[in-house]
Amino acid sequence: MEQRSMVHLKKLAEEIGCRPVGSEANHEAAQYIEECFAGCGMEVEVQTFEVPDWQLTDAYIEVDGRRLEATGNNFSESCAVTGEIVPFCTMDELDASPELHGKIAFLYGELSKENYVPKGFSIYNPEHHRRTIQLLEDKEPSAILFVSMEKGQRVPIVNDWDFRIPSLTVTPETALSVKGTATVVIQSERRQGKTCNVIGRRQGAGREKIILAAHYDTVFDTAGAFDNGSGVALLLALVEEIAKRTDWRTGFECIAFSSEEYLGLGDEHYVKEHEAGLKDAIVAMNFDGIGQSLGTNTMTLMAGSEALEKALKRRKHAHPAVQWRTPWYESNHYTFFARGVPSIPFSCTGVSDLLHSKEDTISWISQEKLQEVQSLALEIIEDLQDRQVEWAKKQDS
Repeated sequence: MEQRSMVHLKKLAEEIGCRPVGSEANHEAAQYIEECFAGCGMEVEVQTFEVPDWQLTDAYIEVDGRRLEATGNNFSESCAVTGEIVPFCTMDELDASPELHGKIAFLYGELSKENYVPKGFSIYNPEHHRRTIQLLEDKEPSAILFVSMEKGQRVPIVNDWDFRIPSLTVTPETALSVKGTATVVIQSERRQGKTCNVIGRRQGAGREKIILAAHYDTVFDTAGAFDNGSGVALLLALVEEIAKRTDWRTGFECIAFSSEEYLGLGDEHYVKEHEAGLKDAIVAMNFDGIGQSLGTNTMTLMAGSEALEKALKRRKHAHPAVQWRTPWYESNHYTFFARGVPSIPFSCTGVSDLLHSKEDTISWISQEKLQEVQSLALEIIEDLQDRQVEWAKKQDS
């Protein structure tokens, strides 16, 4: 029989599909989550905030009369410019260059080997990213061409709505043909949009609560089954299981975050209004990328007590296919961990290049692997019913 988590996953990843912030699909996913929370008797809050609504129609380069395919970097401005190609492979080389007015900057090697963190992302933004972006803004090229360092790939290297220079990404194979003078064309549209966090609450017998979280937004051009339809599907299935009982002693706060993929704005808006309530959270569980058929589900604990860690590992022992891993920070659980809330991030190792790709479809997800984490999470929730916040928190030495 099909598990409820798979029903939710099919709705999110197949019927709704790609769910970037600002899009109609993002709004449709939020509405579906809200209906699921309300249908399970939860009190629902919707936190709405502004984001760009951006759509890309076309992007390409023209060299010697030949059209070369490219990908417009997410949120890029439109352009149709012709100019001299000026290559750079190090920050020193870019720094030493004169102004680039009317020219096209061609970034490869060290300058295009990884995705750039958006300028406005305050949690983590490495110096070499900030410096490179600042140099580009100072020198003002007409457009920027980033070369992917993976053969056959042109996944956007820049995902930043605050970066106003038109830019695109090409495969390394295409880049070999780009020299001399080129024309860069990006056809995109950007207008003011909105997205939201959807929060469902159920009051417990006392002040203690358990937080369950997952982000429902995706990057562009992906169905986002693994990242993170799987996590949201699991969250909704857990909410349905919780609704079947009336004897829970803890309360529950279930958060479907948006804009996790871009700047973590959903987390910022949540904290702005609800940070005071975190003092009552025994734990926060986050589900981000769960249940790959060829992957290993993982969990860990951050900012938790030794007693809580021992209890979690005892529970995990009954689920030997789940791996205890070292702490990691790149998801919504960081918001809770950074504020002292014991945080349990669930994720999955596996086929790593599924992330942010067209190939991230439901075909890679295992119903049994989703059920594995759902069962473990419910067992942990059961174990925490008689626990206090002070028992779970890591004590300052």
